[in-house]
Amino acid sequence: MFKADCHLHTTFSPDGRQTPEQLIEASVAAGLTEITVTEHCECNDNAALPPEETPWPDLDVKAYTETYEKLRKTAPIKINIGIEIGQATQGREYAEKMLSAYDWDFILGSLHNVRGEYDFYYMNYEGKDLGMLFSQYFDQLYETVDTCRFSSLSHLYYPVRYIYRQGQTLDLEQFDEKIKLILELLAKKGLGLEINTSSVNDCFGDLVPGYKYAKMFRQLGGEIVTVGSDSHYTEKVGTGIDTAYKMLKEAGFSAVATFEKQKPVFHNIYNI
Repeated sequence: MFKADCHLHTTFSPDGRQTPEQLIEASVAAGLTEITVTEHCECNDNAALPPEETPWPDLDVKAYTETYEKLRKTAPIKINIGIEIGQATQGREYAEKMLSAYDWDFILGSLHNVRGEYDFYYMNYEGKDLGMLFSQYFDQLYETVDTCRFSSLSHLYYPVRYIYRQGQTLDLEQFDEKIKLILELLAKKGLGLEINTSSVNDCFGDLVPGYKYAKMFRQLGGEIVTVGSDSHYTEKVGTGIDTAYKMLKEAGFSAVATFEKQKPVFHNIYNI
């Protein structure tokens, strides 16, 4: 039975804690039939890292792609080779250079920090004006959708996971108009929306986005949805995929997508 995880990291990403071989083994154990590896490519020259953090090296595209090209010849599951482009609006020339460095199957578009701030992972939210921060985030996410090249937009409200981990909460409803504009533009441009499962078993306890915004995307004409665990560890590979498929059916989608050479391949969700 078809089951795909389209957002995965290994030791080719500085924060990855699983080797490519361990990822494949964990994917088989999780019952996956297809995976898409999406190693990090941050485009803002480490501006999102606090000074005490070790700078991230550039993604070694040659070593990364050659490793997976070799592995997928004998792997018991289908492997697509992708990339997660972070903050393309903060380093457009570098983003385009990396996107042109290989014939990628899949490109995730991500925004991990707003201009002038650290990655949301590193921020201390105590005393922060969350309304202003999220307003900036969604404005810059809209800019990403409007001006950048990618296949699917990753973790629609990425900062939420870290806010909840620090014991705070946030009512997303106040940003519904901004979110609607983003989803409307995605649908208009024929781009995908990722259902990120990394927070299902975390403090936030839901998919990102969840049912409300997945349904909104469908009602706005969105057709392409991808599902990914955002796993950096073997124990997280494939988690929440079944939950996401069930939610997408309820939200009105008839298929989920994977990508080959940046072209969507649709899989009937009712056959899963």
